Amino acid sequence: MSVNSYEHWLKEQAYPTFKHGDSFVFLGSCFSDELGTIIRSNGFESLVNPGGTIFHPLALAKLIEWTFDHTISLRMLQHEDIFFSWELAGTIYGMSSEELSSKIEKLRSEMRMFLRKATHLFVTFGSAWAYKLKSDGEIVANCHKENPTLFYKENSSIEEMVSRWKSVIFLLKNQNPSLSIFFTVSPVRHIKDGYIENNRSKARLLLAVEQLQEETGVYYFPAYEFVLDDLRDYRYYKSDGVHPTPEAVNELWDFFQSSFFAEETIDLLWQWQQIRQSEQHKILYPKSQAARRHMEQTMKRKAQFLAAQPLFHIH
Repeated sequence: MSVNSYEHWLKEQAYPTFKHGDSFVFLGSCFSDELGTIIRSNGFESLVNPGGTIFHPLALAKLIEWTFDHTISLRMLQHEDIFFSWELAGTIYGMSSEELSSKIEKLRSEMRMFLRKATHLFVTFGSAWAYKLKSDGEIVANCHKENPTLFYKENSSIEEMVSRWKSVIFLLKNQNPSLSIFFTVSPVRHIKDGYIENNRSKARLLLAVEQLQEETGVYYFPAYEFVLDDLRDYRYYKSDGVHPTPEAVNELWDFFQSSFFAEETIDLLWQWQQIRQSEQHKILYPKSQAARRHMEQTMKRKAQFLAAQPLFHIH
């Protein structure tokens, strides 16, 4: 199978065409990290999971609501001498509550700025299985390796996820009317929940996104189907049988390009990849004249490329 398998689907979706100068926000599961990192490295301005990797749709919804509503606060917890938030991943922490509060406010400001100016938002749902604190009944974005007895687990309903996200989409459109919103479902299996439980969770996410499409006009990018159906060979998965390999990510990136980029943009990205490969080329004798010429020629090519492409964003 190939990208051609999706030609009919892609025509029906009438996706907007992406170009350099567009601004992206990627939020959600580790698939958002993968795709967002590739976008960043190819000259697009983007914000990628600033609150860390978050899997559950309702946890993501709260993060966006908090971004624009100062009456919403993020819950903190302390583990030994480290402070975390129940609404953020473990990559966001402080060695004091004051330090974490400062980081949280900086995060809110950054997300608010990007979401108000971005042209495209990609949201990746990872799992419908919710972990709720028994103390307040609220979903956590991350359990931070705390005692499992602090939580109870439930599979969130399609109705609840759709209702909450319809409200969030209205909020986003109110803040940024020109924002185009795309949903994806992560192809990464959550096998710790169990194979049957994982499949039922993904089914809920897929149905929730379908309903959001029908009722709000958002877009869906079929990354889940592409990886599971077109790349179903286990050579496309790491040794854990769960996470896609770099080869699989490259195949998905090709699919993404054919879905959203005009031919001239794809050609531009090919030129950029040639320059990057030249920069990363391992030179056997780095102090030789040949090595010096290679470096000078590569730097010249890069400078000429960037001068001709003022909208190409280098992070």
